Amino acid sequence: MIEAGYGNFPRELTGVEKHLLSLVLPANKPGYLLYRDLINDLMVIGYGRFGNGNKILGKENSVIDLQIPTSPVFAVGNYYYDDQSIDVIIHQFNNDQIEFDLGIDDLSFITDLNKLKGWNFSEWIPGQKLPADDKKVRELIILPDEKVLAFSVTFKKIWLYDFSSGVNTILPVTNFFNEVMRVKNIRDAKIALKPGSFFERLDTFTDLELASALLSYSKYLHSIKIDEKRIRNFFETGSSKN
Repeated sequence: MIEAGYGNFPRELTGVEKHLLSLVLPANKPGYLLYRDLINDLMVIGYGRFGNGNKILGKENSVIDLQIPTSPVFAVGNYYYDDQSIDVIIHQFNNDQIEFDLGIDDLSFITDLNKLKGWNFSEWIPGQKLPADDKKVRELIILPDEKVLAFSVTFKKIWLYDFSSGVNTILPVTNFFNEVMRVKNIRDAKIALKPGSFFERLDTFTDLELASALLSYSKYLHSIKIDEKRIRNFFETGSSKN
């Protein structure tokens, strides 16, 4: 039997919680391995703003400030135990704390870790399809052997793959869509105010437009480290198609 204990804080992660978090943090990628090490040094210090399976990791005497906006998503995956679906979400390290969400508070029904089945975005590398999806991922080389921007129509996700860290940074669709509209100078409310249509219209956007949207968005998302001058040169010299 695997320990379950939940409501008393601060406390160590349970074996089940730690295992679920590790599933979306592949140890063979340096960027995710770093988060494994960070998590090992932290304790569960309380619930996040959504309660239930939403919790905060921090130092034992840390104080949770729910006035601070939730940090961007760092890793995400979906797993099953028998008929129970479990979404695993880890947010970026911020203010010496890590927010995570397993959707369920009491995980005591998980008694055999080997029965957990599922997949995550963290393990993806360029050239691969996503598990449980036969459709090809659209890939856009931002800088050769450095960064690739990827789009999944099936799962309606956008992420930026970094070769050195192996991390797939998940990008918020609405914010990215807004930058695409800005780049294309589209002001028609019937289009510009419908971010849900992004993936329906994905094939209409050129590589240059999508790359320009990323550059624009990166000015607001400081966790994305990209060299704007080199990227613009890469596209302007015709090194990239479209």
